Amino acid sequence: MNDAANIRTVREWGVRGLSAGALVAGLWLTWGKLSGQVSGLAGCGGGGGCVEVLGGRWSEWLGVPVALLAAGVHGTILGLSLAGRAERWRLVAAWLLAGAAVYFLTILYGVKRQHCPWCLGLHLAGLTVAGLVLVGRSWRSVLGAFWWAGAGLAVLAAGQIWGPRPQTYLVSGPAVIQAVVPEVEGQEWSWLDGQLTLTPGAVPVLGKPGAKVVLVEFFDYTCGSCRDLAGDLKELDRKWPDHFSVVVLPAPLNRSCNALLNPKVKDHAGACELARLALAVWRAKAETFPGFHDYLFTVPLPATPEVVAAAREKAVTLTGGTALAAALADPWVEQRLKENVAVFGKLTQESLVMPKLLFPPAQVMHGTARDAAEFVKMMEERFGLGGR
Repeated sequence: MNDAANIRTVREWGVRGLSAGALVAGLWLTWGKLSGQVSGLAGCGGGGGCVEVLGGRWSEWLGVPVALLAAGVHGTILGLSLAGRAERWRLVAAWLLAGAAVYFLTILYGVKRQHCPWCLGLHLAGLTVAGLVLVGRSWRSVLGAFWWAGAGLAVLAAGQIWGPRPQTYLVSGPAVIQAVVPEVEGQEWSWLDGQLTLTPGAVPVLGKPGAKVVLVEFFDYTCGSCRDLAGDLKELDRKWPDHFSVVVLPAPLNRSCNALLNPKVKDHAGACELARLALAVWRAKAETFPGFHDYLFTVPLPATPEVVAAAREKAVTLTGGTALAAALADPWVEQRLKENVAVFGKLTQESLVMPKLLFPPAQVMHGTARDAAEFVKMMEERFGLGGR
C-alpha cells in the first residue's frame, strides 16, 4: 500500500471516529432537551450559556432539536463511509456540517455571546469531519455538492427565523394566581404558599408602591438570561405602568457567597461583589437603586476585578463613599444574600435554570420567554389583562 493510500485510510478512520462520537453526543443532547434535563447535563449549569443556547430559540428547527439534525448528518456520513459509496452525498453532508458550524457558532458567540462547551465540541467535530471528507476531492465535485448543501442551509435558517419558535421557559405551581398587595400597612407579602415572606420597605422593589401585582425576581447580574428578563420586565412596565412591581433579590452564581450552588453550575466571576454593591446602594440611598440596578446589567462580562472596581466607583458617585462603606459593612447585606440564596436553592430543585420569577401566590417562572412581546402576552393572559 502506497503513502497516498495510507493517508486516505487514516483520514477515513478519522471521519468514522469523529462522526461516531458526534452522533452519540448529538443524541445525548437531544435526549437532554426533550426530557427537559438540559441543565442537568455535565457542563450545563443553571446560569451558564449551555442552558441558554440549548434551551433557546435557536435550539430547534420546526420543532426538531438541531442536535438531532446534527446527529442525523453525522450518522449519514458514518454510514456512507462504512458502505464505501455515494461519494456525492458524502460531500453534500460534509458541506452541511461546515456551513451549520459557521452558522451556529456565529449565533453562539456573535449574537448570543454565550459559551456552550457541548455545542462548541459538536461544531468543531463537524468542521473537522468536513475538512477530512472534502480534502483531496476534485473541485468540480466539491463545488457541485456546495450548492446542494447551500440550499439545505437556507431551508434551515428560514425555518429558524420564520418558523415556530421553541418554548424557552417553564411555569410551575398551582394555576390560581392573585395579587399580594398588603391590605394593612406593615403587613407582610407572601409567596410560595408562605415559604417566602417579605416586609414592604425592607427589600429592594422596582415599580410603584402599592402596585396591583407584586412579583419576585431571583437573578444574577452576570447571567445573560437575567439581562433578557430585565428587558422584558421593562417592556411590561412600559405597557402596563403602575400595574406591576418587582421585588429584586440577587442570588449570585458564585460559591464564595452561595454555598448552595449546584455542582453543575460554574462560578460566575464578580457575581457576589456586584450583588453586594447593589444591596448596599439600596441600603445607603434607595432612590438611586433603580438606575444602579440597570447599570449593573450593562457592565461587560465576565465581571473582572476591573469591572467590579468600576461598578464600585459608580456606586460611590451615587451614594457617597462614607454612606456606601457603612452600607457594605451593615450585616443586613450578607443576611439578605444568605436568605436569597436559601430560597433560590429550594427553587432549583425543580429546575436549575436562572432567572426565576415568582407569581403570587405560588407559581414560579423558570427561565425567560423567547422575546419581550411573548413575555408581555403571557403576563397579560395570566393576570387577566386586556391587550392594548
